[in-house]
Amino acid sequence: MTSSDTTTPPVPPPPLSNETLRERILTGGGTGNARGSLTKVASRYTDFVQKLLSAASSSSDNNGTDNSTNTSSAGVAAAALQTELLLHDLEIRKLILSSRASDGNSARYSSTLSSMQSTLATTQRDIESLTATLTNERRIKHNREEYNALAKMGNDKHPPIRVTKLELERVQGEMEGVEREVKEAQRDLAIRERQMRVFMSSLGDLKATLREEELKKKDRTSGGGGSGVESVSTQGKKRKHMSDVGSDSNDDIGAL
Repeated sequence: MTSSDTTTPPVPPPPLSNETLRERILTGGGTGNARGSLTKVASRYTDFVQKLLSAASSSSDNNGTDNSTNTSSAGVAAAALQTELLLHDLEIRKLILSSRASDGNSARYSSTLSSMQSTLATTQRDIESLTATLTNERRIKHNREEYNALAKMGNDKHPPIRVTKLELERVQGEMEGVEREVKEAQRDLAIRERQMRVFMSSLGDLKATLREEELKKKDRTSGGGGSGVESVSTQGKKRKHMSDVGSDSNDDIGAL
């Protein structure tokens, strides 16, 4: 049996899962030629298995030259497979480091995003505060302009406050003078009333004196003395009372 008859068909490569295909896409190994990729490892593994099967078939045929050749070819394929596995392990380490770096970058970006959002919120609050301050300042400016316009209008149509104060003081002085005059007039009126009372009392005293004289004349003509004495004493008391009232009124007049 020749070697061509004893050559076994090539072993089909193992099926690739979705995770393997995704890793190949991420690492750029879509062509299957990237060193350290799963496709390259699978190719080396397939070559190693074929060489190993070829060496086994040669040893079963007792062909020493082919056996040594196939054995050396299997050793070379095994070394290539080991190298590819090491490269694959290196690529896996690179992916792990890249993933960690990506996680770090993601955390850093998240922190930066949070900081930017906080800064944005602070800036928004500052904008709102400045807007409120601007609105208030505009309102104050408008009120001040309106006040200045009203003050100018008032100054143009009315005298200054200094002149108004002087006029008010003058009017108050006149009012105080009028009040003093009213008090003096009331005091004079009271004096006139007291003088009138004195005059009336003097008039009554005079009338009583005249009646007393008439009664004395009647008593002299009629010769009676009792009733005349009583009337004289009564009229004397009245005159004394009226004289006291008149003296008080005269004292008031003298005081004035």
